[in-house]
Amino acid sequence: MIAVVIVGYNSRKDLKDCLDSVYKSSFKKFKIIFVDNGSGDDSVRFVEAMYPKADVIKNKNTGFAGGNNVGIRRAFELGCDYVFLLNPDTTIHKNCLEKLVAKADQQTILQPLILLNIDGQNTDLINTTGGHLNFLGFSYCSDYKKNKSTAREKDIAIASGAAVLIPTNILKKIGLFDENFFMYHEDVDLFYRARLFGFNIRLIPDSLLWHKYSFSRNSNKMFYTDRNRLLFLYKNFSLKYLVLILPISIINEILMILYSLISGWFFQKIRAYFSALALLGPSSTRRKTNLPQIRKRERTLKQFIGPEISFSEVANSFLTFYNLITKIYWYLIKPSI
Repeated sequence: MIAVVIVGYNSRKDLKDCLDSVYKSSFKKFKIIFVDNGSGDDSVRFVEAMYPKADVIKNKNTGFAGGNNVGIRRAFELGCDYVFLLNPDTTIHKNCLEKLVAKADQQTILQPLILLNIDGQNTDLINTTGGHLNFLGFSYCSDYKKNKSTAREKDIAIASGAAVLIPTNILKKIGLFDENFFMYHEDVDLFYRARLFGFNIRLIPDSLLWHKYSFSRNSNKMFYTDRNRLLFLYKNFSLKYLVLILPISIINEILMILYSLISGWFFQKIRAYFSALALLGPSSTRRKTNLPQIRKRERTLKQFIGPEISFSEVANSFLTFYNLITKIYWYLIKPSI
């Protein structure tokens, strides 16, 4: 049994397409759990009226992390074997779940191939094959805008929280999303933690869905992604690793402050520092829990970490130069990790 967990926040415009696609699935052993994060639209009323079989939970706005945790805990109560996290602005192919179940086991998190829906049209262009993880904690969509024919079944660094199948036993072992993250980078934190605990993450390219994705540069996102990136590094990496990356991290922070001044989100950048410091206490507790796994597996996990930021939405000449510097630095320190 699969619990399809959909967290919505003012998502009424997307819900019909999303829910209809799930109910048309060729795989029928699923239960939809819709968690509404305090929407101001009529999302709850719509789902309750049009999809009476769905389990609807009214939640205050606890972000992507908190909303999904509410849905996951409900999946535990229902005794589900797997949780399929799904963004409301997606539609799945009718065989999506069936293809995932065919490859499923209790040790592996499965990532379907997420394609782009552009201006209401499903395309053959890739949104993501999972997240690429940079050694300074940045993450971005892998294989963005490549044709789906280029995708191959493979192990990947981390999965995307937009659509992913997770055995419930893994979540019971590693814990749920860190609710202090609220939104952005919480999936990076969860799935890297899964790798620390010895579980695998794999792309299944013949399992398809489409995502109405658009890259956002708003200052609120800048705050959360930057703060959570710093917390992610602190929680999930050894002191040795953090010391090794410290020189390039200092350079990175200086450059990011300069960039924030130019782009108008300087105060969000400074706010991110103070907010990260305020969350060091609870993050230290989680770090202590992760430390035995970090000591055990960090050396083997460096194969899933890279030096570059190669994402077309942020590409520029400065980034090309920056990637050259980080690439040289990474290959100098990598043998010592």
